[in-house]
Amino acid sequence: MNSTNLRYNEKMLISMHVEEDLNYWANKWGVSRESIKSAVKASRSNSISAVQEYLLKNKKISKLAD
Repeated sequence: MNSTNLRYNEKMLISMHVEEDLNYWANKWGVSRESIKSAVKASRSNSISAVQEYLLKNKKISKLAD
């Protein structure tokens, strides 16, 4: 595992003002950055688990990310 993946795996929150974070999670889940931003607003949380759960419930993603 390279250092970039290790850094993201250790994180618990998505940094909304860091484009690199938005791009990483958008690519990992196969959604747009705007979908990530909308999920954070709708779930009222920027925790990875809350955003992922919101996206799953609203059928934006079909499975849990590793």
